[in-house]
Amino acid sequence: MSSVEAGLALGGTVNSVAALGFVPVAIHFRLFDILTRFERPAHSEEVLALYHKDMKSGDHEPCLALVADTLFAMACLGFIDQVDKLYQANAITKHLEATPSALHGALHLTTEVLFASAFLMRKLQADNFKYPFQEKDTPFQYAYQCIGRPDLANQHTYSIMASEGRMDSFNTFMQGKYIKTSSAPERFAALGYDLQSVLNAAGGSVPSTMVDIGGGRGELLLEIKDAFPQLQESDLVVQEFNGDIGDIPGVTLSTWNSKEGNSPQPIKGALVYHLSHVLHNLSDLESARLLQKVAEAMAPYSRLLIHEFAKHADLGNLHPLMIVLHAGRERSQEEWAQLAALAGLRITFEAYPKAGEGLIEMRKI
Repeated sequence: MSSVEAGLALGGTVNSVAALGFVPVAIHFRLFDILTRFERPAHSEEVLALYHKDMKSGDHEPCLALVADTLFAMACLGFIDQVDKLYQANAITKHLEATPSALHGALHLTTEVLFASAFLMRKLQADNFKYPFQEKDTPFQYAYQCIGRPDLANQHTYSIMASEGRMDSFNTFMQGKYIKTSSAPERFAALGYDLQSVLNAAGGSVPSTMVDIGGGRGELLLEIKDAFPQLQESDLVVQEFNGDIGDIPGVTLSTWNSKEGNSPQPIKGALVYHLSHVLHNLSDLESARLLQKVAEAMAPYSRLLIHEFAKHADLGNLHPLMIVLHAGRERSQEEWAQLAALAGLRITFEAYPKAGEGLIEMRKI
């Protein structure tokens, strides 16, 4: 790569930050949806006219300049196509509209993550470069402190999102993330993990209970239920820290706030405990504490299944994201082994694909 090429690549990456800031604007004014409905390239004026036609009571009315600049920013990111002064939906535009979880993911990441990242260096300087961050003391909390919101500056990231009315959007993102190519049982099989043999080993003497800790709206257990219809609603427990999720047909809801210091895991001796994209939100200290609480509830036959992306260059952008929002991190094979040992567990299966979620099974020593 020549010096000119290096400079262009550098500028192209760094300069995209401002364009990302326009993503929530595009989503708010439904620009991806509007462009998808055009079967031809459209002018900014035509996009605005269709938005006006669809406006509902309470909708904001953007000016033409805002619509034009937002469309241009989306074209610079590659989220839509631009030909001269015309804009047209492309594959990414259509994917965003066809996949609600991806649309909400774009909204979540360009709202929380950009905000926190802007205060990363300021947070480090304010604390004389003390690192790593701790839970509830990340650049995200520091940002709220700097903008004069002390009522939010001492809260957990998810509590702040709930207070700001963005938790429902985040839960929608977690249902399918940016793309979902297979169900959980299909992913297990592709990684070489035989869930059927785990259920067979349980037989009649061991409960078939599966507990999804922090399971959101139950998508993981519902996919497992589809593949293993012998599992009853009472066997499949979605465990959240509050009761605001609402009824989920096909699973049982349970409440557990693992953050409370003396709050043990209330469901003892389950066949499988699931932690899906939970531990990467936590620091090593908080992860070890949670794993220890789960380990104390496990029986000799119990298994803990951890569903996380692997820490490697192909998925490297997730690592700094977790740091600035949660003081969390993605983890390598060696880091998972260290956490298992701290909790009195051993790794009995592990798979770290370069694309998609990995799978780690832990059992009691």
